[in-house]
Amino acid sequence: MVRSITAVIGSYLLSIVLVLASDPLLRQIFPGEFDKGHVPSNPPLLASTAIFIAVSILCAWLCARFAPPRKERHVLAFFLLGEVLGVASVIPNWSSGWPHWYWLSWLLSWPVSCWLGLALARRSAAKSA
Repeated sequence: MVRSITAVIGSYLLSIVLVLASDPLLRQIFPGEFDKGHVPSNPPLLASTAIFIAVSILCAWLCARFAPPRKERHVLAFFLLGEVLGVASVIPNWSSGWPHWYWLSWLLSWPVSCWLGLALARRSAAKSA
């Protein structure tokens, strides 16, 4: 039980940390775009979304990799946690002036990323067996 909770919550917390850690990189690549009070243009937002998707796949893979048997259930819990907290963060930001496609792209790419992470974990498990 502890291993299950650790795999799911630990993977989710890691995804938050990695996404937040990408902010300095994005600020270097797109100077002035991510300044406070400024809504970035589409190219920096696309780059941010691409990083989010890569981090999501990695963290879903890690969740499946370190979860006990029934890895699908753990990745499902990881998905549900992320989707619920994602919706909870989108609601207050909806009228912030940022493009709606940005928030929706994160919510819609999350399930696909979780599925891809699980598929990669299955593939690596099958190769090692």
